[in-house]
Amino acid sequence: METSAHILICDDNPVYHQYLHRILDKSLKITSTQNGDEALQVLQQQSIDLLLLDIQLRSPSEGIQFIPKFLAADPELAIVMISSTTDFRTFKEAMRLGAVNYIAKDFDPDEINHTLRQTLERRSLLKKNQQQSFEALSHQRHNSLLGNSRAMQELRRKIERIRESTTHVIINGETGTGKELVARQLRKKLENQTLEPFIAIDSSTIQSTMAESILFGHERGAFTGADRTMKGIFEEAHRGVVYFDELANMPLDIQAKLLRVIQEKEIKRLGSSRTIALEFRVICATNRDLEKMAQAGQFKEDLYQRLNVIPLHIPPLRERTEDIPLLVDHFLKKKSNPAHPLKISEGALEALMAYDWPGNVRELENTIAYIATLFEGEEIEIADLPPKLREAIRKRTRENPPATVDFSSNKPFYQRIEEFERELLLREISQHQGSLSKLAITLGMDRSHLYTKMKEFGIRAAKQSH
Repeated sequence: METSAHILICDDNPVYHQYLHRILDKSLKITSTQNGDEALQVLQQQSIDLLLLDIQLRSPSEGIQFIPKFLAADPELAIVMISSTTDFRTFKEAMRLGAVNYIAKDFDPDEINHTLRQTLERRSLLKKNQQQSFEALSHQRHNSLLGNSRAMQELRRKIERIRESTTHVIINGETGTGKELVARQLRKKLENQTLEPFIAIDSSTIQSTMAESILFGHERGAFTGADRTMKGIFEEAHRGVVYFDELANMPLDIQAKLLRVIQEKEIKRLGSSRTIALEFRVICATNRDLEKMAQAGQFKEDLYQRLNVIPLHIPPLRERTEDIPLLVDHFLKKKSNPAHPLKISEGALEALMAYDWPGNVRELENTIAYIATLFEGEEIEIADLPPKLREAIRKRTRENPPATVDFSSNKPFYQRIEEFERELLLREISQHQGSLSKLAITLGMDRSHLYTKMKEFGIRAAKQSH
């Protein structure tokens, strides 16, 4: 068990608190709370390593509802759900929101201590890896937005300019490009050097029946089951950021409510006649074209115009392949055991650069995590890449057969020169079995110039694994 780890218990049953205090490892420091508000207050004031969270608390879903708030207070917090039921749909929802494990209340004492030990060890290793990666890349201000490509340099410059602004932002990018990472980079530092509040929510989870309660909060007795007053996400984000993920998925009627609160900068809790003035900035993310959706009547035009003050676009990974080596190095350091750091061969790296990455940076990170988990050697070769990725690379290479230039055609001179250059590159790539380093030496070119030429002609290449 991690020495002097601090465990926070959040359960509304005092008897269960006593039981846990009795059976948990004596090396642990334990703090007990009986509801989500108390637990959130502790998290804001103390350093907690792991939270044991009852799913139900005072209402059937109170524990679930508090997960985003707990992680907003401490993004590195490990949350383990505990429940007297075996509703796996609820457990699945908890894991989707950020919980890392769950156990039933009829557990064996050895079982819970084993679960906590494993969770704390994983958390400790992850923090250590992240710190090492950060130190190795300390020259990068945004180590989560790595890349030396022109597009990423421009994105970081925009973030620097926008950070101190109070205007709303729409972040556009394909799935897996890191839209929430960009949103979090936009947070301001307060006078006490802490970051402003950041409340994130998936827009598709805001449904009509509970929208006002989620957005604006409610008073006790406002509806059946409202046994206490609850703040909404806008109150929680006062003087900070409300982040709506995948805004295009938000229902139109909810968009109207969102527009009203953005315009008026005030809310009323459900069941109350009192208005509450608030300060906040809205940052949204989407992988769809909101302008086209607004023109088609699928998204509120007024809301789009109100939010689209500063648009930010994150380029897909296939448009900045020159950043892949830096990302691979970062993820290898993050995912592998620090005592046995992994290396990647030139051929395997070139293969990764030849792949399209439809899942973008997230897919690349998951691929490296897959390799780091299963690989037992020291240097990763093409044969160690996931089979699906190897097959996609082979297929793309087969789709680039050597072309034939028709020198007798009537095409302009410059077009025939371009065709000749492309054929020459294709033939040389084939002869060198996809090894771009050897090819660059043969042609007397820098690798960066070779990559630029290949991109210009739409050529991708990789070594074949046998």
